[in-house]
Amino acid sequence: MAVTATTIDLDIRKAGSGDLNRLAATITAGFFDDPVTVWLEPDIERRQEIMQPLFALYTEAYLPHGETYRTADGAGAAVWLPPGAQLHTPEQEEAFGRAVQELAGASAERAFLLAEAFAQHHPAEPHYYLQFLSTEPAQQGRGIGSAFLRRMLERADQEGMPAYHEATTLRNRALYERHGYVTRGETQLPENGPPVWHMWREPQ
Repeated sequence: MAVTATTIDLDIRKAGSGDLNRLAATITAGFFDDPVTVWLEPDIERRQEIMQPLFALYTEAYLPHGETYRTADGAGAAVWLPPGAQLHTPEQEEAFGRAVQELAGASAERAFLLAEAFAQHHPAEPHYYLQFLSTEPAQQGRGIGSAFLRRMLERADQEGMPAYHEATTLRNRALYERHGYVTRGETQLPENGPPVWHMWREPQ
């Protein structure tokens, strides 16, 4: 039987701390060959070693804000930050930076450059921020990413709230454009890094 968007929607549920490892595995699978991930750590063996712990570290910071979701089978994950929320306190930010340094080693410098590049363009007004939207490669093309987007963007529209995301591939950029996002700008990451597109969506 064909998988419909409605079926997928019903499979989406809010994630909790007990889902962290599965979320990190899903995000790692979806982003392992992403241009930004490859730029962060070009060596494939090293990337296999550090990326899942790093994605777990980042996802763990978002979980307390209550807007992280997964499919029932774990094939998809969406990690959001709600309007007005501060991801870290200053004390948490310092500890987070130390943890990134410890996990990423030599790759930590690029992780910090990426965070700086994102911060320079991050909108100041309240919005729903999508940090990660990932589907395991074997399940891509089923509409799982669109189902995640549809759920949250319908809510954002009801609240009159915009949404923001950084797209890292032209394919992903096209997905967000189909859901009402527009490209506000493009940033070329340093050290011959790939482009990142800043995607903004007004409530509709």
